[in-house]
Amino acid sequence: MSIPLRLYVTPFANRGVLEPAQWDCDTAKKALDVVNTIWSKAKIAFVISDCIMEKPLDMAPSRRSSDEVLLGVLASRHDPDNAIHIFLVNAIASLNAGGGSYPNGSPEPASFVQWYGNDHANGRAWAHELGHLMELDHVEIDYSNEKQAAQRVKNLMVKGLSAGSDLTSQQIRTAKGSKLVKRFGG
Repeated sequence: MSIPLRLYVTPFANRGVLEPAQWDCDTAKKALDVVNTIWSKAKIAFVISDCIMEKPLDMAPSRRSSDEVLLGVLASRHDPDNAIHIFLVNAIASLNAGGGSYPNGSPEPASFVQWYGNDHANGRAWAHELGHLMELDHVEIDYSNEKQAAQRVKNLMVKGLSAGSDLTSQQIRTAKGSKLVKRFGG
């Protein structure tokens, strides 16, 4: 099953001064290969229906530190439709998350993914945000419980700047039963 994504490559500017863009449509395709490798365990594939190079978003770096504010501003730049909107943005030094997601955005689900410098890290962060769009929550780790920590540390949905890409059978069932997957025939 393939799920189409509408990508918006969105560079930043600050007071009219353009910051060099880190994403482009080619780097997005390479990161999406990583996304699809991770989600192949669930027999879910994502395809790029559109890749749009956007006008820079003029936003002070201090305002970029809130994932909710940033995603709200990004989503507000487009007319609502039923597409899945993925915003690919430059690295944000003050943001402790790989991105942000609105799984129940009205009318469309939306996420942003920040740049991490290589295809694998970019794709892993993107796969994590898509997990949220497919109704997956963060996996918490109790590091005082070594056995539990060893089992969970490699999970895709670990909160924060993790490198894990594993999915549990329950996470796969949840993703396959999500509104997003069902919308596209799952």
